[in-house]
Amino acid sequence: MDVRKTIRARARINRGIRRFFERRAYLEVETPRLVPDPIPERHIRLFETEYRHGATTKLYLLPSPERYLKELLAAGSGNVFEFARSFRNGESLGPHHAPEFTMLEWYTLGAGASDSLELTIELLRELGVSGDVTVMTMCEAFDRFAGMDLAASLERPAMARACEGAGLSVGQNETWEDLFQRALLTLVEPNLPRQGPLFITHYPSAIPTLAGDSRDRRWADRWELYINGVEIANCFGEETDPARIAAFVEGEHDAVRADLGEADAPPAPKAFLSPAHPLPVCSGVALGVDRLVMHLTGARSLSEVSLFPLSAMIAAQQKHDKEA
Repeated sequence: MDVRKTIRARARINRGIRRFFERRAYLEVETPRLVPDPIPERHIRLFETEYRHGATTKLYLLPSPERYLKELLAAGSGNVFEFARSFRNGESLGPHHAPEFTMLEWYTLGAGASDSLELTIELLRELGVSGDVTVMTMCEAFDRFAGMDLAASLERPAMARACEGAGLSVGQNETWEDLFQRALLTLVEPNLPRQGPLFITHYPSAIPTLAGDSRDRRWADRWELYINGVEIANCFGEETDPARIAAFVEGEHDAVRADLGEADAPPAPKAFLSPAHPLPVCSGVALGVDRLVMHLTGARSLSEVSLFPLSAMIAAQQKHDKEA
């Protein structure tokens, strides 16, 4: 790794992102990383620690700044963005995954996912991302790359038949979401076009998220961005109905408790569930900065664009222990 080249590349890209949002009157903010009650997400494992000063309090490193950015929006902050160090336990140390990474997250008031898509294209172009932009719905992606009719497979029996027809085995205990995700990961994503930025829109609403519904309530107001076949960003037209937000959080909290046990599951975020002010209509985008830097610099792995890759630190420690 050429440290000077990496430092300069990241600094240049970060400056470009800041200029882009500051010209559009977005405010850069800083939110907490260490909190007692994160938003629960069943598929994300958290790093846990303790605050010891008299009584001991469990604290968690956040996987994204979403919760506190939304609290700022509800308090009247206006459009905001943040470069946030983010943490996800259990992540493999691979070319596109690391337990610690930089998330760029921004929120636009009065916007939906389509508005954020246009803004994201402007950002990519300003940063030097080339190639024709492709936009397709998830239905189109499943039809084109998996030969599956997703709109006709929104119930578990139909999805099972569609997966079997596409050559996938179906486990008796697999849920509809299990089958959808496996088809997406094994049939769709490996075949995505790699000529330029690709936006896949209209994810099924059956996948629990904090995205609001599109006009057709079967589909969420959501998209994901892929570049060179790698997921770079995720966007929601945000859910603002307090009852639906509470239902999502409670459902995820129940799933986490079932998996980890009552004693080990983080507490539900009561302040997030009962905010002083409701979340205004807005759209949020979470973009993986490290993966974007990889693309812009031609790097083949996250370790090439990180100044202190965890894999190298672990290897150095293991070598030191072996030699001691």
